[in-house]
Amino acid sequence: MIASYWKSADGTITVYHAPFEDVLAAGLVPVDDIALVHDDPPYGVNANTKGRASGRTSKTSLGHGGEPRNNDFPSVVGDTAPFDAAPLLALDRPTVIWGGHLCQPALPRSTSLIFWDKREDTTPDDNGDGEAAWTNLGGPIRRFSHLWRGTCRASETGVLHLHGTQKPVALSLWVFEARAKLQPGSLVFVPHGGSGPDLPACRAMGLRLIWCDVEQWCCDTAIARLPDAPVEILERAKSFQRSTRVARRDMPTGPLFDGIGGAQ
Repeated sequence: MIASYWKSADGTITVYHAPFEDVLAAGLVPVDDIALVHDDPPYGVNANTKGRASGRTSKTSLGHGGEPRNNDFPSVVGDTAPFDAAPLLALDRPTVIWGGHLCQPALPRSTSLIFWDKREDTTPDDNGDGEAAWTNLGGPIRRFSHLWRGTCRASETGVLHLHGTQKPVALSLWVFEARAKLQPGSLVFVPHGGSGPDLPACRAMGLRLIWCDVEQWCCDTAIARLPDAPVEILERAKSFQRSTRVARRDMPTGPLFDGIGGAQ
């Protein structure tokens, strides 16, 4: 029996620390009620999640208290093998899969792709000018322009770098509202949660959410974005972020998730 890792007091947000396949198999997701599957899976590209300092891959250093600090985020689980989209397609629900172009030919042809322009200018980025998502939502290709290049961000500027492949809350909000046109009370299913931008996005829009991730630190980080996060989860999330952040003398000393929580 799979138990929820955390559930909000109002029951609208449920987090599972488990593979999404197991959560589905246990009958914990009312598939017919899903208004949107929103997924950012491991792409099978062995993504570099190493911290960087002065343009170079950073090394283990000491924190302010002399404790060892590892500047690297853990590797993305499952990112060394091609992603199998078949279990998500079998749900036959409205779906958005980030990195979907890397899942070909497993995904059917679609004209309704999403392109997230991460530059907001004309300067090429060595890591790519943006990211693409496959969808079955219908309609033409749509673009979302939102600066997100290292520390240069259009949003969440006061928030720590929470994950090696983090996406902004603003992107989830745009997908839910402008692209999927979800209404309050709609159910969103997130098979690979990562840093959890979908949690504050769903909370802000009054959506229901079933969210999964196989990494406990991702579950803690995601839940800690919300103002009603339990103290023990918030403390674990803070401890993990302190252990992975690049040691800097000008590190902010305020709450770990300033700018997300209730202000989002």
